[in-house]
Amino acid sequence: MRLRAPAMVAGSLLIATATAQAVVPRSTSSGAPMQAETLTALPAAKTAKPLRTYTDLRWAQVPSAAWSVLETRLGGRWRAAYDRATGVPSRIWGSGFAVPGANASPVIAETYARMLLADHLALLAPGARASDFVLVSNHSDGEIRSIGFVQQYEGRRVVGGQVSFRFKRDRLIAIGSEALPDVEVVVSKNRMSRANVRSKAEGSLRSAVALSAAPISDAGDEVILPLIADDSVQGYRLARPMTIDGGAAGRYLAYADAATGEVLAVQQLNLYATGTLRYKSVSRHPGNSRVDLPAPNAHVMVSGSPAKTAADGSVTWSPDAAQTLTTAVIGDFVEVVNQAAGGMIAFADLPIAPGGNVVWDASANIEDDAQVQVYLSTNIVKDYVRTYLDPNLPTLNDSMTANVNIAQDCNAFFDGKTINFFHKSTKCQNTGLLQDVVYHEYGHALHTLSVIEGVGKFDGAMSEGASDFLAALITNDPGMGRGFFFTNEPLRSLDPIVEERRWPEDVQEIHHTGLIYGGTMWDLRKALIAELGEPAGIALTNKLYMGTLRRATNIPSSLIEALVEDDDDGNLDNGTPHECTIRKAFGRHGLRTATGVIAAPATLAEPAASTLVRVELTGLSDRCEGDNIFSVTVDWKPASGETPAANAMTATKADRDTYYAEVPLAPDGTIMYRARVQFDDQSILTLADNLADPYYQLYQGKTIPLYCTSFETGDPLQMGWTTGSTKDASPWAWGPPMGGSTDPHVAFSGEHILAQELGGNYKGDRTSFVEMPAIDVGRWSDVRLQYRRWLAVEDSHFDKARIKVNGKEVWINATQNIGDGSSLAHVDREWRFHDVSLSGKVPTNILTIRWELSADTGLAFGGWQLDDVCVVANVNSVCGDGVKTVTEACDDGQANADKAGACRTYCQLPACGDQILDEGEDCDAGPDGSGSCTDSCARIEIPSLGGCCSTGGGVGGSLALGAIVGGLLVIPWRRRRRR
Repeated sequence: MRLRAPAMVAGSLLIATATAQAVVPRSTSSGAPMQAETLTALPAAKTAKPLRTYTDLRWAQVPSAAWSVLETRLGGRWRAAYDRATGVPSRIWGSGFAVPGANASPVIAETYARMLLADHLALLAPGARASDFVLVSNHSDGEIRSIGFVQQYEGRRVVGGQVSFRFKRDRLIAIGSEALPDVEVVVSKNRMSRANVRSKAEGSLRSAVALSAAPISDAGDEVILPLIADDSVQGYRLARPMTIDGGAAGRYLAYADAATGEVLAVQQLNLYATGTLRYKSVSRHPGNSRVDLPAPNAHVMVSGSPAKTAADGSVTWSPDAAQTLTTAVIGDFVEVVNQAAGGMIAFADLPIAPGGNVVWDASANIEDDAQVQVYLSTNIVKDYVRTYLDPNLPTLNDSMTANVNIAQDCNAFFDGKTINFFHKSTKCQNTGLLQDVVYHEYGHALHTLSVIEGVGKFDGAMSEGASDFLAALITNDPGMGRGFFFTNEPLRSLDPIVEERRWPEDVQEIHHTGLIYGGTMWDLRKALIAELGEPAGIALTNKLYMGTLRRATNIPSSLIEALVEDDDDGNLDNGTPHECTIRKAFGRHGLRTATGVIAAPATLAEPAASTLVRVELTGLSDRCEGDNIFSVTVDWKPASGETPAANAMTATKADRDTYYAEVPLAPDGTIMYRARVQFDDQSILTLADNLADPYYQLYQGKTIPLYCTSFETGDPLQMGWTTGSTKDASPWAWGPPMGGSTDPHVAFSGEHILAQELGGNYKGDRTSFVEMPAIDVGRWSDVRLQYRRWLAVEDSHFDKARIKVNGKEVWINATQNIGDGSSLAHVDREWRFHDVSLSGKVPTNILTIRWELSADTGLAFGGWQLDDVCVVANVNSVCGDGVKTVTEACDDGQANADKAGACRTYCQLPACGDQILDEGEDCDAGPDGSGSCTDSCARIEIPSLGGCCSTGGGVGGSLALGAIVGGLLVIPWRRRRRR
């Protein structure tokens, strides 16, 4: 059975708002309603970053303890794709697990799904309880039984939160989770009433969406609203939903704070097929020849008596004599409403004889013509869905309202209930006259009504592509929207001549992004027709299409759902009948399950000109050529200096999954390298997977350890390490990783790590740090920090993750460097080796190393996670041996001394801030100066209390000063660097 709430459309749109757009909403023009095609945060939400416009999946992750428990329980081979923002496995698929009777019995399937969910909450819904999930769907289409649960928190719906299970051939074949992790909201007792929330929100909502007079619904039940950015959940808010309906000007879903009534976020509910002047259109339009088509299921009058036409347009009356037939644009499946001035419904009185035909030609009047064409096109698209896609689609056989001749231009939209078409202008055709546009708008209704609640989810970009594809299915033409601009060019094409749209390179606004899905499905249709012939190929394409509409939650997850639909034995690990064709079509558009790692040493002690790095790919199909690789390229550059020169080489193939390359090394230094995997279809996979730090590091040089810890012998905070915070107690802690959304699930070695937050995000508006015990590096002059790092932090324009030595910054996370628009978050997805040179940074042999993070009040991530920390020294660089190395500014051997003018005992030139008074300095009180000496070594004059001479010291004082000055004049002086 399919369990649905009565207001299915509203429910689906509520679920869809788990994704979102911008902190500052976009508007089409001053005073015009905002676009807000996805959930858009308003200032009251206090989000530091835009909400995400699409959901991206990560196709590999270091296995967690929770994953291992599930894998052991199910047996066989399983894989997962993880939501980049929440860290939750969006799709899990694999060998299948036998659940006898699950497909025939809804009770057996539900019981097993509940048990699996309860036992594996740590993986599927971190931080939740089994009682937080409520069954909303137990649906069977004859082949796949889908069980869907929606997420709650303290009895309130978590918007977008759901977990689902798919059974095929009495086997669990796949699991989906869009659960929101670690939901926590303070439910104040002083919340506003439902009426007061609406009253408080009314003014700000009207202002935000520029709809001053549009009606606003009552506030709905309290929900938990997640605010999700591209890489993390920014927080949760207790809110009440409401809608404001401005018709063609915009219909919006809004969320108001349940305590204050402030509007937190809005989302446009009208789904527009928008044309812009840069697109050139072709298609079925008034420029083509007209044909006579039946008027199906129309409500008519025959000489004053009500009658109804059949599907073929025939009508029966008595007596058997010529009559007058009155027809209008109202029927069983669609009622057309004329929104033009006056609102006159189109009708005609036509003479009809027994056995005769009569044709209503309304083409002389564009407003009447648009009504007639929308009536015909809506019947055509509904009939296609009924015949070829899903005869049991909810509301398919109900009458749908279609508003025509709306006094705007170049657009059409679906608002969750009705389809709507704009009038003609000098730029664009009346969209009611364009069959493709009518098919497209009904495509949004098809998607909305097909989603199995708690299993799939409405996604705006995917829906645009799905709606274009529905039009293409009916017209057998990948060019959608011909005639939009009065020409035969398509508004959009699913089969472009030049270049296919690929994920994620072509992710933009939703119509553009939708071409990735629509183009994938068109390519799949072409391939299946070539493989199976036209009838069978189209039938299978339609089946896979509906499977993705029902169960996918976004474009990337549609690949797995297509394979689930195609499967014939409840086991995805052994392939599906058309797996290779499916993978090839999806892969051509950048949608694949492949990922990989680079196997290479982090350090090399012995001298060598180069070393081997190995690219190991996983997730490639064992059976299909669609994942064939064209080339693997490894490129490198020196971390500092000019050796080795930056370059690249094509890696050599060892086997289908493994490639290797020789990477040149930097003697006593570090190189940076990455791999780019190009598939035959030209799509690219890049390793390492971190936009802010895309290069791995490799250090060559013989070293000795000065201090090392793997954190396995006890709590370092009880063994000389120190920590602190500018607010509250320090969050730094020692223990096993707890696997937050951007945190590691296992330690790099052993079982323990030192973390800024174990299993959670750092708190804002504070700085916290952890610091190692002081280390005396002695005469070693090439000292390096080498450790394993798992860091997740916002762009350093906002949050600064630093490594400091004796208070001086030696490393900081990257920034996009475009002010408040900067969004280059640093998110490690593996334990990264990090090499940091420490020598020459501070004027001393005693080093204290600190990891620090300063956060603003906005977006937060998992912060620093540390393991296997070592401070090492290169044995070939010894201060005092008289041989100057690259990390030494000078080395005078035994003449090195911490006195004026000398090469220091740590092989650095005299410099202001080293607390040694050198020529040209009035004073030197260290790097921070003092009350009497600036940090640039200039004396700070202290005002005299009176008189013209010093009151103390007499002549002796003057002589002493003169002796010091005289001494300075005869000291040999070495040119030195200033700080």
